[in-house]
Amino acid sequence: MKKFLFFASLAAFIAIATACGRKSETGNCCKTAEAGQQPGSEISDQSIFLLESDWETYRNGRMTLADLSGKVTVGAMIFTHCPSACPRIVADIKNIESALSEDERKQVQFLLISMDPERDTPERMRQFAADHRLNDSWEMIRAGKDATMEIAQVLGVRIKPLDDGGFDHSNIIQILNREGEIAYQQQGLNVDPGECLKQIRLLLK
Repeated sequence: MKKFLFFASLAAFIAIATACGRKSETGNCCKTAEAGQQPGSEISDQSIFLLESDWETYRNGRMTLADLSGKVTVGAMIFTHCPSACPRIVADIKNIESALSEDERKQVQFLLISMDPERDTPERMRQFAADHRLNDSWEMIRAGKDATMEIAQVLGVRIKPLDDGGFDHSNIIQILNREGEIAYQQQGLNVDPGECLKQIRLLLK
């Protein structure tokens, strides 16, 4: 019965997150727990921390999504061979990072999730991180196809493989609270970071 309730809750969350992917660029989505709730609180049925997939990091480590708990997460799904949109997404996240104060940055982590795990090896991801001058506040991860598509569904990211090996995909920056729930989604490229910063600071209070 508990297993049935978990998957029923997850299915409902996927439907909510997918709907969020169709929101306007500045619209809030998904009701969250109270901003600033401390780590160690009970995980809600809308948290990505309920996904039990195993992920490989660009530093050759292993992690689960629950390892992200305790900090606000700013993340996106990308692939390192992407010629234009993904580097722009990374640049947009770096703009958010640079606008935060030093104290705020200590409470925020930045996450890139590969949608191309076959080609995005740890070595390839490390080169991408070096090329884009990503610091230790950033994490890059990959997993198998099933886990990749599962997190894409939960986050409302549309991914369509192309014949040339690339992907047609949504351009979404995710803001997750400390409990792993979607607090805000910024859609599009080269978007003013003002609303993202506002939402992050609400979560840090």
